[in-house]
Amino acid sequence: MISDSQKIQDAWLNIEVDESKLFNPMDFVMSDSDNEKLLERVAWLMMRPEYFSFACKYILNIELSPFQSLLLYEMWNRKFPMLIGSRGMGKSFILSVYPLLRALFMPRRKIIIVGAAFRQSKVLFEYMDTIWKNAPILRDLCPTNSGPRRDVDRCVMHIGQSTITCLPLGDGSKIRGQRANDIIADEFASIPRDIFENVVAGFAAVAASPIEKVKEKAKEKKAKELGVSVDKPNKEMGSDKSNQIILSGTAYYDFNHFAEYWKRYRSIVSSGGDTKKLEEVFGGSIPPGFDWTEYSIMRMSVDKLPDGFMDSGQIARAKATVHSGIYNMEYGAVFTTDSQGFFKRSLLESCTTSPTNPAIFPSGDVWFEASLKGVSGKKYVFGVDPASEVDNFSIVVMEVNSDHRRIVHCWTTNRQQHKDKLKSKIVDEDDFYSYCAKKIRQLMKVFPCVEIALDAQGGGIAVMEALHDKDKIPEGEVAIWPVIEEKPKDTDDHTGLHILRLCQFARADWLAEANHGLRKDFEDRLVLFPYFDSASLGIALEVDKASGRNYDTLEDCVMEIEELKDELSMIVMTQTSTGRERWDTPEVKTSAGRKSRLRKDRYSSLIMANMSARSVLVEKETIEHGAFGGFAAKGGGSQFSNEKLFNGPSWFTEKTQNLY
Repeated sequence: MISDSQKIQDAWLNIEVDESKLFNPMDFVMSDSDNEKLLERVAWLMMRPEYFSFACKYILNIELSPFQSLLLYEMWNRKFPMLIGSRGMGKSFILSVYPLLRALFMPRRKIIIVGAAFRQSKVLFEYMDTIWKNAPILRDLCPTNSGPRRDVDRCVMHIGQSTITCLPLGDGSKIRGQRANDIIADEFASIPRDIFENVVAGFAAVAASPIEKVKEKAKEKKAKELGVSVDKPNKEMGSDKSNQIILSGTAYYDFNHFAEYWKRYRSIVSSGGDTKKLEEVFGGSIPPGFDWTEYSIMRMSVDKLPDGFMDSGQIARAKATVHSGIYNMEYGAVFTTDSQGFFKRSLLESCTTSPTNPAIFPSGDVWFEASLKGVSGKKYVFGVDPASEVDNFSIVVMEVNSDHRRIVHCWTTNRQQHKDKLKSKIVDEDDFYSYCAKKIRQLMKVFPCVEIALDAQGGGIAVMEALHDKDKIPEGEVAIWPVIEEKPKDTDDHTGLHILRLCQFARADWLAEANHGLRKDFEDRLVLFPYFDSASLGIALEVDKASGRNYDTLEDCVMEIEELKDELSMIVMTQTSTGRERWDTPEVKTSAGRKSRLRKDRYSSLIMANMSARSVLVEKETIEHGAFGGFAAKGGGSQFSNEKLFNGPSWFTEKTQNLY
């Protein structure tokens, strides 16, 4: 009998069973005093998927929750498992534990982990690296050449004779032709369908043990001809060495291919092998060799996680403040139709250009990629949100064309990142806003800037001062001042570039025009996002590698623009009691219990840049510099008495009109 104290100790497992029906595998392991047989039986036990928690504890030095053990078991026994997990459920952790077990228990295994961005697959690699460092028994079991290896464009973990390779997907050209036994496609929603099907899935097209498979199929065929039965290979206990493809990620929108794959998998699993249902799935005859039992869907919503696994207060906060559609995706593992904010996600994706989804204008079809530098002869405007504490300091660069505008670059930082770069001696500006002002000037050198839209409040003043502080202006450059407008300012006669447009976020009319105007521009496909897929990320990685760039990379820029889309999707419009419109992200509570809001710095930069771009697009009235007035000998100027003596802003012409 298990004691009460032991029951309390094991309560976290949340397993209620009839003790009389329990099978203790250690009874079998210890049934023979022969040490060699003992070791064999321990190895047998650890290699069984139902006892992976035992192997993880004593080989990998990690402890698993029962649901994590079940996930490992299910993945091991299916050729095509799909994992859809809630944020915070430890999906990346499980996907890093699994290939380690696969590599350890299946010698000479080749495992590839891919994500649209290299950083996605590197997350799993870092988990594996941490496990490796904290698992002395695992290291003892492996030869001396085992362990992690890092390169610019790949990370490799050697486990004995097996290898686990984490790759950026790119356009598939770099990895085309590679072979793998197991493929883990993480954050599957971000991986283009065509590259996955044409390149990634082909990794596993060749059988894991082709000669064995050929022999097996030949035996089955001959036995059928002879009318005799033949024993089929045992698929239990991990003996099935078939290749495997695992699709994983957080649920996304219905219009994404991840949802389509999920629907197809769901139809296959729910068919229960029924021939008619499967024929409906395939739209005709079932392909030879198809086995519906090889497919599996594992959905882990937050409400299915053990109590205490995640912060209940944070979950309650998210449920209360985040849009239901986004909450259902992020935490409920549910694919949703669309975002529910002011800027619909489907609208934003429709403005994301690609060769298959170009923006069509009389001048030609438009699709483009994010960039680290502009095009000579083009006009660019910057939108700058100078936040630094809760939000990021953000810069959005927009290319202004006659018939459309392109979001080509995005950069963010904050005070903590600035401190980290100071410690690493990557930057040398001690003052945060001086550092940010320097970044603006650096971007101006590569993007021909005609105007900088800057929040006039808070840190905007500090940025503006840093841009014209003579002690902080680099040699050979000039001060940057506010634009000269109808209303005179003290800075109008200062020497330098007058390209700063100060935006008044506190003005309700300006804010309404900026938000409604941006949405209308999206609806008309006048504001466009760059082409985003693995190919652009792959190109970015190559560009960064060739230039030796380790920070502020093109990959960083590409992902920043994706973050911009996420922020836009979260923006909601509300009305105050007086009827005033407000645009903001949902309210949240911090771990300290204080009220806060989700970040929107990139969004703020964009609406400022777009408002500035709109003003740049307005054709300025051409002023003819004619001769006004006349000579006394020709009538004393009486004939010009009703004409303007000067052209220019009203604040100037009104005061000078009667000068003579």
